[in-house]
Amino acid sequence: MTIVTMFCMLGAAIALGFGTLGCGIGEGLISGKAVEGLSRQPGASGKIVRLMIIGQAIAETGAIFSLVIGLYLLFQTPDATLPKAFALLGAGIAIGLGSIGSGVGTGLPAAAAVDGVSRNPEQADILTVHMIVGQAITQTPNVFALTICLVLTSITPDPGIVSIAAILGAALSIGLGTIGAGIGEGMVAQRANYAVGLDPRNFPIITRTMIIGQALTETVAIYCVVVSLILIFAV
Repeated sequence: MTIVTMFCMLGAAIALGFGTLGCGIGEGLISGKAVEGLSRQPGASGKIVRLMIIGQAIAETGAIFSLVIGLYLLFQTPDATLPKAFALLGAGIAIGLGSIGSGVGTGLPAAAAVDGVSRNPEQADILTVHMIVGQAITQTPNVFALTICLVLTSITPDPGIVSIAAILGAALSIGLGTIGAGIGEGMVAQRANYAVGLDPRNFPIITRTMIIGQALTETVAIYCVVVSLILIFAV
């Protein structure tokens, strides 16, 4: 067992441990609203369950990313340099922490959409479309984290303590920085789906406002991407 192997195993554990945390909460929010909705509208069980499954499948994205990266780290050869070992550890940190916000955030609009269908089953189609749009945007911080993660797995860092600190800083920047963005974007989409469920006639203006709100919330995650790339390539 070399230090490199130890770091890879630790990175895999962090990726899976934290990466599934937010996704599990998000999926629980969705299924909880589905159960609540079935007690209110049992006749619409088909539409409610279908929407629940779609929403949970999208909320699972971060966990899938974490699983793939975790397996990749577990099968790395132990002959890498120490800075490379820290880069692989950083990859696990980036995708693990970076999946928390989007995992929770993606569950919020889906839960609101399921609730809307339980109140107005005839609006299932429009709520499904609106839910998917909101969830897709909410997943972008997770995609940013995956991008930095893949960069960290592919680089060959320079030797030295400064390089190691820059790598870990980049991983923490994107990992922690995307938590707020993912949850915040999910909150915007949640309220938008709730509003569409109340009055679908306002679908166009609600959708436009939701996208603008989510785009502005996304900027904090973009800042983290920029800083992470500077730490990786410029330090």
